[in-house]
Amino acid sequence: MRWSPHGLLRCWLSLVTLAVCVSVARSVAAEPEPSSATGNAVDFNRDVRPLLAKHCFSCHGAERQESDFRLDRRDDALRGGANGVAILPGKAQESPLTDRIAGADPDLRMPPKGDLLPPEAVAVIRTWIDQGANWSADSETAATVKVDHWSLKPLVRPAVPRATASTIVQNPIDAFVAATLGEHGLKPSVEADRRTLIRRVAVDLTGLPPTPEELAKFLADTSPDAYELLVDRLLASPRYGERWARHWMDVAHFSETHGNDQDRPRPNAWPYRDYLVHSFNADKPYARFVGEQVAGDVLYPDDPQATVALGFLAAGICKKGAFCRHAWLRWHAVACVCGGLAEIGLAKSG
Repeated sequence: MRWSPHGLLRCWLSLVTLAVCVSVARSVAAEPEPSSATGNAVDFNRDVRPLLAKHCFSCHGAERQESDFRLDRRDDALRGGANGVAILPGKAQESPLTDRIAGADPDLRMPPKGDLLPPEAVAVIRTWIDQGANWSADSETAATVKVDHWSLKPLVRPAVPRATASTIVQNPIDAFVAATLGEHGLKPSVEADRRTLIRRVAVDLTGLPPTPEELAKFLADTSPDAYELLVDRLLASPRYGERWARHWMDVAHFSETHGNDQDRPRPNAWPYRDYLVHSFNADKPYARFVGEQVAGDVLYPDDPQATVALGFLAAGICKKGAFCRHAWLRWHAVACVCGGLAEIGLAKSG
């Protein structure tokens, strides 16, 4: 009997297909059954946490807690949320969580949208609850990693690094900078001459170069605190507030015109601008500075400048008679300001 090339090819493909099917069948037969089906103890990290992470943590995890219910930490999960206790260890039948993930009540199903958990996943969670709803210690550690933020840590005073003999250190900040440079195999820059130094600090603090008179005075001052006195003079200059208030105006989207296609002048915008300049020059505390701009008329009703500070709420782009259309710009500015205040507050209270 003679085989054609096409016949041989079909025979070879059939044999390959049969071999693959046998291999798959053997792997399926060798695959262990879920713990809940075999009656073995359910392991939280192996069997339960992956299900919760896939179906529940987006609404009840570290980043978000709908109805004040959190499932990634044992104490929070057992405490329940706004709707009461959801997990009763050893009592899956009486635990509201099992009814919700099984979709017993369409109005209370979890997750509220999309596909419900597969029946086998619900069975695993039921078995886990019946076995005591145990968490492992390492899962608790994993749940707290995301909230290990610097702003939530208490303030500490680190030890000042010891400077090497070849390092020029005049204050503790220099010691930290020198230590970090040394870790990376770097050397500090050559110390700036006095003419360069006064120009750098003057431009940084006031946005203006030193005048010839200021330069001559600094070069002639040989006292050991000449630089400190120079900085004090620049901080006391009205130009300091004018320079640094500009950055805040950028945050607040300040403008002396309406912007866009109705770019009319705002003849009364300048008081808010001057308020910012005076606040920086007065070294006003940040919390007071922000509070005046967000709710100055309520928080400080006896201070006329606190009312002027409310110019922040209307400092951005707007069309005449259509301010609400641009409310999102104000919200963005408020979020920038209050978000920074929240971080600083957390750092101080940590």
